[in-house]
Amino acid sequence: MKKQNLIKRIYLMLNKRQKINFIIIIFIMILSALLSQLLPLSIGKLTDDILNQENLSFSAIIPFLLFILIVTVSNEIIKVIRRVIVEDTCTRCEKNARSQAVSSLLHAPLSYFKENMTGNIHGKLNRSLEGTIRLLKLLFMDFAPAIFSGIAAIVVIFSKLPLFLSILMLFVIPIGIIIIFRQISTQKGIRVELMEEKSSMDGTMVELINGIEVIRVTDNAETEVDRFKNKSEFLRQKEMKHHKAMAFYDCLKFVNEALFTVLVIGTSAYLAGENIISVGTVLTAYLCFTQLTTPLRELHRIFDELSESTILAKEYFNIIDLEQDFSYKRNKSKNIKNDSNYFIQFKDVGFSYKNSNKKIISNLNLNISEGKFIGIAGPSGCGKSSLIKILTKLEKNTSGIITIDNRNLDNLSRRDISEIIALVPQNPFLVAGTIRENICYGNHKKVTNEEVKEAAKRAYIDDFIESLPNGYDTILAEGGNNLSGGQRQRIAIARVFLRKPKILILDEATSALDNTSEKYIQKQIEQLQIENNTLIISIAHRLTTLENCDSILVFDNGQIVQKGKYHELITTAGIFQDMYNGKLK
Repeated sequence: MKKQNLIKRIYLMLNKRQKINFIIIIFIMILSALLSQLLPLSIGKLTDDILNQENLSFSAIIPFLLFILIVTVSNEIIKVIRRVIVEDTCTRCEKNARSQAVSSLLHAPLSYFKENMTGNIHGKLNRSLEGTIRLLKLLFMDFAPAIFSGIAAIVVIFSKLPLFLSILMLFVIPIGIIIIFRQISTQKGIRVELMEEKSSMDGTMVELINGIEVIRVTDNAETEVDRFKNKSEFLRQKEMKHHKAMAFYDCLKFVNEALFTVLVIGTSAYLAGENIISVGTVLTAYLCFTQLTTPLRELHRIFDELSESTILAKEYFNIIDLEQDFSYKRNKSKNIKNDSNYFIQFKDVGFSYKNSNKKIISNLNLNISEGKFIGIAGPSGCGKSSLIKILTKLEKNTSGIITIDNRNLDNLSRRDISEIIALVPQNPFLVAGTIRENICYGNHKKVTNEEVKEAAKRAYIDDFIESLPNGYDTILAEGGNNLSGGQRQRIAIARVFLRKPKILILDEATSALDNTSEKYIQKQIEQLQIENNTLIISIAHRLTTLENCDSILVFDNGQIVQKGKYHELITTAGIFQDMYNGKLK
């Protein structure tokens, strides 16, 4: 992404009010730059016109002092106003930018999350967002003011000083800029490497936190500390290489400024001694030079930070530009018209994971009627979970045709699917919010407190919730970590009773429940099936969970190899019987 396009995209992020604010800021900066030049002019005039008088009266100095005070204070007030406007605009922009990034990530292909570590994504997002907003602040709080101030100083220099002295002063600028661009060109690659290494360490940190229980049980903490130390040392060495180079360039900048300061003072003093310029002009020359070198000194830092912020901003827009997941796009495939009573149909369906030629599911033909209770069993890797992923449109690389209620799955949006299908996975997703919010999660309709309580009752968790001091307003920890595995599963199941879906998919949904809780919830689910004519698809390793199914589909190598009721299958030689007898997992 070219820098010109980058600035344009940042500009397009701003709303109308924010754009107007930045126009106001530009006028404020111009006014501030002009006021800054009044100080050296006033001191030069004070020295020549007032202090050289033979009968000097202090009262004659007071107007000049008051003028200098008013100009200085006014300029500072203007800078405060500018800063407040910039900060307000940038914080608003950051809020919108963060929301856009989150939206982009939540709509990104699942492959993106498989290819990037969670901590890496999180660290990259935070740093890139921070860099994008910092780029805005640098432009309007540092870079532009420095440019305006420098231009104003140059105008005063050429209007008040001899041409030779003016040109001498300006030579400090090209030399300083050469040093700056040399610094940027040599350090740019290192900055990128440092950011990538820090993102990698973020990923490692999240990995360690997620595996804290295993690390503790295996007593592997010291090994992980040593592994992290090695990564940290590698990062430290890169940083030190960068800091040494930065120190060298800072020294060159200081020498350049010091050399020209001595030249300007020496030349001014010589010209004053030759009566070419006045003593007041010497002071004006020095103060104007400082007005020039101060923004130049800032440009060293500003260009340095702009370079880093530009890299981060590009990374931010890479996140914003992530391709939208296929499941959010509506295709224009024709719906299948037939007179059958089948609610779900698979016709010659095949599936393989991205960049793999191995067929996980091949030539699957399956018809399921509405309101049935279907069990799915089979050994690990047989295609059970893949079947659910393609039915819920979580995986893309499918062939054949899948229809739900005679509607082609390709034509269904994510909202359409959410209104038809409810999925309860083995490890349910809980947010850091109240129990009520978690039970209502994913429900797009308004519900009453009575409905929430009824759903909790049917999920066999109402007594536990009522026993808590804050009841349904109890705040859950991240991921529901202050609950047991069974309690988390029951809250996820309560969502189902609240939503009353047409298709309910249970993927090891009761694996953490005790036998009593499981039997009670199983009866409630069967009752839901009768009340709403819900089609239930249940995946279970605990085969007894499938005992009341209307039909059980046994998968192996992506194919249905057995089909029947529970008691039929346990007495028939085959995979299901082997699993029942513990010969196969």
